Amino acid sequence: MRSLRLFSILLCLSIFIIITIPIQFLLNIFQLKLKNTYPLFFYKVIKNIAGINIDTEGFERIIHKDTGTLYIANHVSWFDILCLGSILNARFIAKKEVASMGIFGFLAKLSNTFFIDNSNKNKIYEYNNFIREKLINGESLILFPEGTTSDGNSIRRFKSSLFECINSSESLINVQPISICYVRKNNLPMGIYSRRFIAWVGETSMVNSMKEFLSSGSITVNLIFHPKISMKQFSDRKELSSFCEEQILIGLNKTIKI
Repeated sequence: MRSLRLFSILLCLSIFIIITIPIQFLLNIFQLKLKNTYPLFFYKVIKNIAGINIDTEGFERIIHKDTGTLYIANHVSWFDILCLGSILNARFIAKKEVASMGIFGFLAKLSNTFFIDNSNKNKIYEYNNFIREKLINGESLILFPEGTTSDGNSIRRFKSSLFECINSSESLINVQPISICYVRKNNLPMGIYSRRFIAWVGETSMVNSMKEFLSSGSITVNLIFHPKISMKQFSDRKELSSFCEEQILIGLNKTIKI
């Protein structure tokens, strides 16, 4: 049964992706307005095919905004991207290594992901200026400040360096922490052990992790959107980073009750 489910999902995903690639490619080439909103449709369809159900708390869809929002979230699995990408009209910020991950890297490039090189400290200033400019001009971005994935039961320490893009002069830019909580599998509550099979951690390959996820049944994810904040409430980026980390951890612990 698991094998049949996996085959059916992979077949549907393959057909949809093959149809989608030329559409997004053309939107990007001709710089059409839909190039930024089409990924919302793409992620939503992929999410539904994969059997991911999303419950949100505190989410407000913004119709018009003067400045963008920097969304800060914990990172558990590749499927975090489907969850956030299906409801947020925002670009992802990812490590440069993602760009070289075969079809996944290609799709990330196609959806206008912004890649950064964490190992090159000389480029941090350049990255921060780019992110700041996009936010000021009304574009929203999604950042996973752990820099890697956790097991879904806790979070790792946040890297505060990219919070430098929100300095005191950009106090009007919103920052919104989001807790990503994997709570149920096949409508049954997940425990600490079963949640680790959803996460992509340790020596598990990405392919094996995705196979386990897709073949195990429907998954329910809670997305908790914490109140928006701005830099004017904090003395520096490290304080802002620590606050986001604390809020996300509180939301996670409250939801999965560890």
